[in-house]
Amino acid sequence: MKEQLKSEIEEIDLKIAELKKRRRELLSELGEGRLSWGAIIAGAFGALMTGLGIIALFAANWDELGRAARAAVSVAPTLICGIVAVVASVKGWWTKSLWEPLGILWSISIIAGTSLVAQTYQVGGSVPGLVLLVALLSLPVVWVTQSATLTALWPVFAIIWGGSSCDVNGTSVALAVKSVVLMALSLPALIVLVRSDLPKVAKTMAHLMTGLVYSFGLALVLAITLPISTSEGVALVCIYWTCSAIVVAAGCFFRLSPWCIVGTIVACCTSLCTPYLHASGTYWFAIALAIGVIVFGVAKLRSAYANIGAVTFFWLILAKFFASDASFTLKGIVLISCGTALTTLNTTLVRFKKRRS
Repeated sequence: MKEQLKSEIEEIDLKIAELKKRRRELLSELGEGRLSWGAIIAGAFGALMTGLGIIALFAANWDELGRAARAAVSVAPTLICGIVAVVASVKGWWTKSLWEPLGILWSISIIAGTSLVAQTYQVGGSVPGLVLLVALLSLPVVWVTQSATLTALWPVFAIIWGGSSCDVNGTSVALAVKSVVLMALSLPALIVLVRSDLPKVAKTMAHLMTGLVYSFGLALVLAITLPISTSEGVALVCIYWTCSAIVVAAGCFFRLSPWCIVGTIVACCTSLCTPYLHASGTYWFAIALAIGVIVFGVAKLRSAYANIGAVTFFWLILAKFFASDASFTLKGIVLISCGTALTTLNTTLVRFKKRRS
């Protein structure tokens, strides 16, 4: 029975490999075969510099233009990017080396153009209103261009909007919910990014960025918008732990390993402040979290997790220990012991990996 199951699994693996090969061939025919992640990153930086250069050029000659000319100049880059997108769609140019920089340049044009038009015609309103308008105008660009950079960074609009809204209306649970909903509007684009055919390195970087935004960024939004005092350290720590847990769970469910590692790092970094809180419960939970990460890293032979957990655990222990009245000699011995334990842990994991391979 086991042999039959193994045979079926091997056949399925062969079929999957053949389908992936055929998929790469079809993508190559569409102009996306062997796409260089370096070219994508270079194009993205080129688009960023071009957009900033256009803004600087307009700013240098802004006072010499009339209102109508200012409005036309402000809107022109956005229209040009839209025309390029339409032409590329009609021609069937789907290569990421075009759409990635185009999406960045298009978004910069929308941000700059909207702000300049609002300033030129002295349109009333508040900063949160302007941020929300720019965010909603640039969201279709994220969906259309499927830009990894924009998908990763667009939720930052929710953070800025939430923070600026707090300055105007104060904190509230309703504002926190609205900010989270605004951030969630980028999830469809994120799903497309996960299923896209970016080069491995570029996709990994994009997943790391999105994992950081949806863990640390989401927690930051809640910390800013919820009616919680900054002195309530326990509540803030719990918020960051919860958001990190959500990202780790999503990473495990959707098999996004970068999300798992980023969520773990954010959770462990949050744990570093628990020795200085008055509530002992958070400290012992942080200890348990660190031990759990170590056990997972050792069980799966993942040195990254083992090291993150070990460093967090040693920090938690040493922070309490160095706050005591123990002699410096004893403290030095403890430091040496921790360093030796960390080195031994890494050496042991490397040996086990070599044996398995």
